[in-house]
Amino acid sequence: MTLSNSLEQATRSVAVPDRMNGLTIKKATPFHATRLVNFLKRFDEIAFCDWQSEDLLKGLLSHDNTFCYLAENHSGAIIGAVAGGTMGTRGTINHLAVSPDYRHSRIGTSLTNSILNDFRQHGIRRVFLFIDQDNASAVRFWNRQGFSQTRGEITCEVDLCPTSPCTRSRAGKASSM
Repeated sequence: MTLSNSLEQATRSVAVPDRMNGLTIKKATPFHATRLVNFLKRFDEIAFCDWQSEDLLKGLLSHDNTFCYLAENHSGAIIGAVAGGTMGTRGTINHLAVSPDYRHSRIGTSLTNSILNDFRQHGIRRVFLFIDQDNASAVRFWNRQGFSQTRGEITCEVDLCPTSPCTRSRAGKASSM
């Protein structure tokens, strides 16, 4: 399922706190690549490909068109992350994950607001994301963030590294970074 959000039509622009209930939200750098990869691979809900390695992520995080934020708890452990990028006037959110113990505490919303604010500041006009059509909680979350299902489009993909396919716990998941 493809969802999109027109940033011009977004009704709210929330400032992202640096600290929220003892948690820190900050922009990720190449220094965070190893911890970020290890964090994202823990989630069955995320289609994380084998080729999405620490080295690849380090390179991506050094580009101006890659945006990534982390939420860390008081001991510095990553408990949430959002990652995406831009091309022209469009943005894509590739991954959003929040540790189960921290869900329903507005961390996902704060991470989303962080990346959407970056997109706005860089002239992005529309943002897309892909979610598993059977993930009802993700559909509800993204609808609350102002995203709506794209009508009349079919998402297609091709794996250019057939020797290292995306790992998916169920068929139908598609996400890349």
